[in-house]
Amino acid sequence: MSSLINFLNPKLKPSVECDAVCEDGYTAANLIADDAEQLERGFMCFAVCKPPIEIIFDFPKAIDMKVIKLWHSSGALRSTAFEVHGKHDGIWERVAYVRDLPKGMDSVTFCYQSDYNSRSNTAAAQQQSEKVFFFKTAHKILATTNSVKIVIRATERCPPVLRKIQMWGLPARCLEKADRELMKTIWSEISDPYGLRDQALQQQQQQAGQRSPSRHIPELREQSTLEIPEEFLDSITWDLMIFPTVLPSGKVVDQSTIDKHSEEEAKWGRLPSDPFTGLEYTSQRKAILNLALKARIEKFLMEHSEHFKSVPRSLGSSRMRRRHASQFASHMCHQQTSAAGTYSSLSSLAYKHQLQQRKTKSTVTATATSAFSGSVSPTSPPAAKRARHSHSTYAASATVTATISSNSNNSSADQTPTSSSTSATTTAAGNNTSSIDQAIQQALQKITRFTQVLPLQQQQPPSCINCRSGQFAYEIRTCRHLVCRECLVMLSTAQQCVCKVAFCGGDVERYHKLP
Repeated sequence: MSSLINFLNPKLKPSVECDAVCEDGYTAANLIADDAEQLERGFMCFAVCKPPIEIIFDFPKAIDMKVIKLWHSSGALRSTAFEVHGKHDGIWERVAYVRDLPKGMDSVTFCYQSDYNSRSNTAAAQQQSEKVFFFKTAHKILATTNSVKIVIRATERCPPVLRKIQMWGLPARCLEKADRELMKTIWSEISDPYGLRDQALQQQQQQAGQRSPSRHIPELREQSTLEIPEEFLDSITWDLMIFPTVLPSGKVVDQSTIDKHSEEEAKWGRLPSDPFTGLEYTSQRKAILNLALKARIEKFLMEHSEHFKSVPRSLGSSRMRRRHASQFASHMCHQQTSAAGTYSSLSSLAYKHQLQQRKTKSTVTATATSAFSGSVSPTSPPAAKRARHSHSTYAASATVTATISSNSNNSSADQTPTSSSTSATTTAAGNNTSSIDQAIQQALQKITRFTQVLPLQQQQPPSCINCRSGQFAYEIRTCRHLVCRECLVMLSTAQQCVCKVAFCGGDVERYHKLP
């Protein structure tokens, strides 16, 4: 019934007729009412009415009827015999009937025997519903029908009652494709208002071709005496959980258990719901993966892996780990922004200064090295040997620089490069020192000091915006300015504040001073 449509839903515009006299507030229109209170009342005839009672349901378009479900009891009142008629070529023909319904049954389900065999399972057997099959000739009548008649043939010494009815089917094949698609679209909006099914299909399409997480449940060895903590076990299957998930009811089960329950519910046209409460999942009420418990289970499996026959190589999907790691990193960065943001400018300026200092040293070293290589050796070494002998070259250049400075009186040609290199080094050192001082001063100016004295203009007491007196008693809400009574009378004539913001009498409210 996952793809079937309940054609008695009020949004699909069905209609109902009944000629019997009904109790006040218990008419046949309650069976297709949009109001939940009227829908719960159901249908009840007047006390003097006797069976048979005919209830006719009409549909805007032809449908292919598959399943009809009746709730035949309302409190102590029960109807015990029903007939189902279909309209074919303007003639009513009976397609199913049931008599002498037992007291233990809460509802009656009319369906085809082939459909029942394909949908039967243990969950359906537990439901207290009487199964009645259509006649073999019912298909040619119900495949393209616009009307269905329910006849109440007998009751249990009470007026005829019908608490609830559902008619499930598909759009008839004789309809145009546009009409069929329209009916399916309307039903999808009714049955899945939050788009949970579409989201599930999108997730399945996105995960297609990717390796799904391992669902293998580790089993203990036969000779193992390890006791698994109770909080690691599924609340339904009592097996060790791999993906522990918290339900809206507060119970913790494995994700595979939720998937199996959702598949069983989908077979009968029901949305995914909590296995313990039966409440459907919504955007606010849904199952959530317990990451903390999952981490503890993984740690437990890794520490006691010798007690299990086999342990999954990867307990969780890499995509899930990356997603939660990114969330954790963004959360930590958000927490540290306020604490570390004060020193971000200082660290960036210090880093720029280090780069500048390295460039200056490399420039001075390259100048000295080139001068030494030009005077001693006319040919420079290959590029491969430069990287290998960089340390020895730097030591040699430093030695030669010292020798030239000690013997500076021998020639005037040697004094000029030495003095120029010394002055360049001194100038670079002075510039570096000044740049560091400037970076520190700029960083200190951006630091918020909570102990510094506020300026005098911020410590001035509030006063009237017009006369600057402290006897103000009103506030203009449009501009948040305070005014005294005399100034308010004067400004109300023009309905404009001193700041050129218009206001009316409703924008002025009493201002109460705090002691």
